[in-house]
Amino acid sequence: MSSQKPTTVPVSQLSEADDDLVYSALAVADRRFVLAMLADREGPVHLSSVADALAARKHDGTGSAESTVRSTTTALYHVHAPKLDDAGLARFDREAEEVELAVDAERVRDIVDLPSID
Repeated sequence: MSSQKPTTVPVSQLSEADDDLVYSALAVADRRFVLAMLADREGPVHLSSVADALAARKHDGTGSAESTVRSTTTALYHVHAPKLDDAGLARFDREAEEVELAVDAERVRDIVDLPSID
């Protein structure tokens, strides 16, 4: 991520034109989990950390845990992180493979019933 710390904006400042992107981003449980994880941390989080946590939550004992992490990492990089970025909810740095919350964490918690990440 850049050396200059970007500021977060309240969700209420997202324009109505962004509503569809926000609702689409929040429609998937994996993306809500990512937001919950980001809301509990300060600054950028490497996708591998997010993938490990999400894969551990999703792994049901079938197949290998490694394949679950691999497929989760791929989905995060190509689908979930870009979708959250497009909606203005997170900032995704493809080169650094890092994602961070782009809106006020408390406001996100007020609007969305975020899943527990424990």
